[in-house]
Amino acid sequence: MTTRASIIIWSAGSGVLLGLFLDAAMLGIWLVVSSMVPAMAPRQLPRWFATLAVLALAAVPIATGIVGYLEGRLKVE
Repeated sequence: MTTRASIIIWSAGSGVLLGLFLDAAMLGIWLVVSSMVPAMAPRQLPRWFATLAVLALAAVPIATGIVGYLEGRLKVE
């Protein structure tokens, strides 16, 4: 693997890792808020909202991975 490819892969990987940390933080904040505001408890929300939440949680690491990839491309140029 060339140095350029290594830089791009590590940048994309760090972006995905950052996205996972953001997901964990968002989930933690939601759990704390839902314990204080009973209307936000998971059992009170409709199923479509849960589906949207799962899609949003999956989109965050993908988006940060893309941003990391683009950052890596800028680094090697």
